[in-house]
Amino acid sequence: MLLFILFTLLPQIQAWGSLGHRTVAYLASLHFTPESNTFTNTLLNGQDISEAALFPDKVRHMPQFAYSAGWHYIDAQDSPPHQCGINMTRDCLAEGCVVSAIANHTARVADPHLPRFYRGQSLRFMIHFFGDVHQPLHTEAEDRGGNEVSVSFDGHATNLHSAWDTLIPNKHAGAGHDDELLAAWTWAQRLYANESQPFDECMNDAAECGLEWASEANAYVCSYVLAKDVHGKDLGGEYYEGAVPIVDEMIGKAGRRLAAWINAMTAPASALEIQ
Repeated sequence: MLLFILFTLLPQIQAWGSLGHRTVAYLASLHFTPESNTFTNTLLNGQDISEAALFPDKVRHMPQFAYSAGWHYIDAQDSPPHQCGINMTRDCLAEGCVVSAIANHTARVADPHLPRFYRGQSLRFMIHFFGDVHQPLHTEAEDRGGNEVSVSFDGHATNLHSAWDTLIPNKHAGAGHDDELLAAWTWAQRLYANESQPFDECMNDAAECGLEWASEANAYVCSYVLAKDVHGKDLGGEYYEGAVPIVDEMIGKAGRRLAAWINAMTAPASALEIQ
């Protein structure tokens, strides 16, 4: 209980921003089967799923969770915008990265022999990392994932990473909303209503799928995020307009893919148990 109180009081560390992570979680819930709804509500002890999605960012700088800091990204040592690509043996640190963390925590959530507390904690990590792996700059080492690229956004000084994590999603989906949960729920519903692609997701192996998703996000670093020199530029205009479809696409894919994996875990054939 003390740990829960402490991490709810900590400032949030942005990664897709809290609006993006909440939207991924809510969108996944719109795709859940009844069994998945029961499963997630039980493991989360009734906590709002969008709040659960923020847990890894809230605790990553606490001493007892310091080991998890490197799990939020994979630092592709590529050369954007000329060449993008992820190499697991080169880019995933010894202590882990977002791809290995997805594989690890997905397996823990699905393990009926693991105590419910640990499965619930891993579910929070799983929800969060499915979001992180779809943020292009969480798959890139250049300038510390854009953190060292100084830009402005609608006249305010910031950096490229923060623009993608927070400012672009908030301008796109948070404008006009005083309630972040309502903004996230509204965005998730809009993405759900506008889905047109078949629900055909990578389901063969969590590590392989995580690498596939990271590579997909990383490709946008070359094709758009760093395709042109953005140093010192204001990104609130034409750049923002071009980024919005990418943000919608990647948030949408993260939510659908998260739901597909949790639905597979809770399918009757999986004989999954909650202890």
